[in-house]
Amino acid sequence: MSIIQTIRDKAAVFVFGIIGLSMIAFVVQDAFVGGGSHFFSGPSSTVGKVNGEGIKREDFDERVRNLESQYQAQGYRVDESMRQEIQNQIWNGMVSMELVTSEADKLGIDFTTREFTDLLFSDAAPQEFKQQFTDPQTGVYNIEAARNAFKTLQRSKDVYQLQQVNDQLINPIVLSQIQKKLMTIYTGGVYVPKWLIEKQNALNGQVADISYVGLSYSTVPDSMVNVTDAEINEYVQKHKNNFKQERSRSISYVLFNAGPTHEDSVNLWNKMEEQKKAFEEAPDAGVFVTRQGTKSPFFDGYMSRSRIQIPVKDSLFQLAPGEVYGPYYDGNSIAMARMIGSKVLPDSVHARHILIATLNPQTGQPTIADSVAKKRIDSIRQAIAGGALFELLVSQYSDDAGSKPQFGDLGYFANGQMVKEFNDFCFEGKTGDKGIVKTQYGYHYIEILDQKDFEQAYKIAYLSKPVEPSVETDRAASAAATSFASQSRTAKDFNETVNREKLNKRVADNIREMDYQIMGVGVSRSFIKWIYANKPGTVSEPVSVGDQYVVALITGEKEDGVQSAAEARIMVEPIVRNKKKAAQLVTKLGKYENIEEAAKNTGQELNQADSIRFNDNFKPGLGNEPVVIGASFYKNYEQKVSPPLFGNSGVYAIQVRSLAAVPDANANVEDQQKTAVLQLKQTMGYSILQALREAATIKDTRLKAGY
Repeated sequence: MSIIQTIRDKAAVFVFGIIGLSMIAFVVQDAFVGGGSHFFSGPSSTVGKVNGEGIKREDFDERVRNLESQYQAQGYRVDESMRQEIQNQIWNGMVSMELVTSEADKLGIDFTTREFTDLLFSDAAPQEFKQQFTDPQTGVYNIEAARNAFKTLQRSKDVYQLQQVNDQLINPIVLSQIQKKLMTIYTGGVYVPKWLIEKQNALNGQVADISYVGLSYSTVPDSMVNVTDAEINEYVQKHKNNFKQERSRSISYVLFNAGPTHEDSVNLWNKMEEQKKAFEEAPDAGVFVTRQGTKSPFFDGYMSRSRIQIPVKDSLFQLAPGEVYGPYYDGNSIAMARMIGSKVLPDSVHARHILIATLNPQTGQPTIADSVAKKRIDSIRQAIAGGALFELLVSQYSDDAGSKPQFGDLGYFANGQMVKEFNDFCFEGKTGDKGIVKTQYGYHYIEILDQKDFEQAYKIAYLSKPVEPSVETDRAASAAATSFASQSRTAKDFNETVNREKLNKRVADNIREMDYQIMGVGVSRSFIKWIYANKPGTVSEPVSVGDQYVVALITGEKEDGVQSAAEARIMVEPIVRNKKKAAQLVTKLGKYENIEEAAKNTGQELNQADSIRFNDNFKPGLGNEPVVIGASFYKNYEQKVSPPLFGNSGVYAIQVRSLAAVPDANANVEDQQKTAVLQLKQTMGYSILQALREAATIKDTRLKAGY
């Protein structure tokens, strides 16, 4: 089995493609480490197909979980909106991966084990790998250390560790190199001939002066030109690529606001005022806000000045320790803040570590005795002090699966991103410090590699409460929505009730089956699933979306294909109408032997446009008329007047008064040729992917799979 097929069948992580594929996900194949596939033992359902090749649901789900975990580890909140964005990102990445790997397979492109090792242990190694073995003092990549660490990994019996290395190191490099080979085939054939550059320079160097007569389409009233559906369909069929449409549905809906009222806001403000004195006098501000159920969890550490992003931060920085500011509005919340203290700290730290875990983070169960873990981490510290290679010890002993493939390197992280004990050591120590720290996960041996951007940092306790609707507010909105829905069980009833109750009926079009939000309504994947699970004409029960209730009527649907005349009319009607107007304007121009006669026929004065250049997009008085600009450089029109020219704004007749060349003395044809080639190569990746997509048969069945 080729590596191409391996990656296509068993891919599971995310890498950035060199041809702009967004993030491409793919799963483990033990091509270089370990052996054999160990994920799937039988047939699985799919979430779609690309040219008949199924995209497995298990693969899709695993990649979604991985990316969600990555976002959460970086401090992002993965809500419904974020989750749907991730799913769409994974889907697009998997489609792109299948298209690229399939194309590479057709061309016999592969990346061998020998090529992999030659790349990895050379100065051309990927930066994300080299940085793990680069001396921070000298900046030199230690190839021998990398080779030794990799050999140690190959002897490892830790299946999960091998899987992580495959996921985060080997397979991304292999796919990246295959993509580079594929792109080299295409970009290697890019050529821009010298004569083409010279021709372009000659055209751009020409200057034309013309006389012209123009008749605007606006002189013919729209009411005098009827555009039929047949004419629109004829135009659409000739330009199908411009009028493709995806499957979608449309709804009419009524909203019932269940958001907090002014009274709800006032009540919360008064409650916060009542708590201010207790907040000021609390012996432990962190304990106080936690007990009160603050919306902003207490961070028992110092936050850099630049990272504090709240509207009243300048006022907070003026507080003395123990002082409380507020209440104040912070978005849809009301908050108070108490200053605990301040000090100068780095904004971010680069560190690496080795973890001896005493706790399984998934189950919460102890793994080894605390005393055993302490002895082990002490032995690691002694070994490093004696000259042992940090990377080898990470590979052999560290229990942190997340950083193990990077040989313990955590990169730069912000203050507050790590657990308190780990965070305090890194931010309150100094560059070069090494030591053992105990956290809830076990014992860490930490080395601070760098600290940067020192500034004033503050420890602040926030008591924050969201302004929420009262029970009475929510009940009133729910009751109104229920009453409306009960009177609107058919499309006719829906519209009659809207008119009778003088409600605001809104419309949402082009709702696609894998959307997760509706403009004007909000985020609700379940609501969109309902829209596709029911037939047009169905009226929903009240649906809670955000701080409102929605009652919707499914009004219509569109299938994949080309737009109908009704759908395309808004775009096509002006184009077809202008064509029909042009026929009338040509009659008005009549027969003419010269430009003066054309002007006389129309009763207009003769217009002039001077110093026209071939690459002009707009000329004062003439406007955006590329047809006229192009005709200005047609030599025959120096001798005789042009026939009617159909432009963007009207019909024109022109005659060239003069046509001269103004050569550019600074033009360097060879440099221009190189620039043109480079530009083509830079845009080729995206163009190739688009071409592959357009030529492919892509079926997205995620909705049927329950997403």
